[in-house]
Amino acid sequence: MQSEAEYDIWVDFTRMLNDGRVWSLLDDARPGFVPIAGQYAVVGCEDADPAVAQIITVDIEEGIQVRVLPGSVDEHRHLLTTA
Repeated sequence: MQSEAEYDIWVDFTRMLNDGRVWSLLDDARPGFVPIAGQYAVVGCEDADPAVAQIITVDIEEGIQVRVLPGSVDEHRHLLTTA
């Protein structure tokens, strides 16, 4: 993952299920970002526009499961916490 990426968690949108869920590795979170179940984060990859997703689970072995929200980051910016 690139450190200058404009997202908190890298995801492979091609692996997303019909209900918007997708898994990513803990190593795919940007440095300094701590994923917590229930919070919202910006997800993305090099080949697609970023999106907002709710973190569903964080597991040391399985990784991070998120549910991607439809629409743009701007539409859901109010869900993102500022730290």
